[in-house]
Amino acid sequence: MELIIGGAYNSKLDFALNHYNLNKSDFQNGAECSFDDAFSKKGIYNLHLLIRRMIESGINDYNKIIENIISSNMEVVICSEVGSGIVPLNEIDMKMREYTGRILSSISAHCTKVIRVYYGIPSIIKG
Repeated sequence: MELIIGGAYNSKLDFALNHYNLNKSDFQNGAECSFDDAFSKKGIYNLHLLIRRMIESGINDYNKIIENIISSNMEVVICSEVGSGIVPLNEIDMKMREYTGRILSSISAHCTKVIRVYYGIPSIIKG
């Protein structure tokens, strides 16, 4: 499994589609997929939005998300970086920031490669 991170609107998904020769239909969109199907395809993008939706629906066990990602057969996980900048005041935003950081830290240890995409330019930070 490989992890792609970067800021919002930095072409992470475009990079993944081209680099891995995949189609958008090979990915789940964390902004709208069902929780049960989130890790059923070759990849997921908007993981941070899936995490937010889970928190909003009362699911606060981020370890379950880690287990599901690690045990899946996904090739690519794409997530926006949410840990930099101003600390949010809203409790849900604070939890999303914390959980996203903890999840990415855990799964990056299991990834063969971690790539940061910055304005469409990939930079390998692991692998």
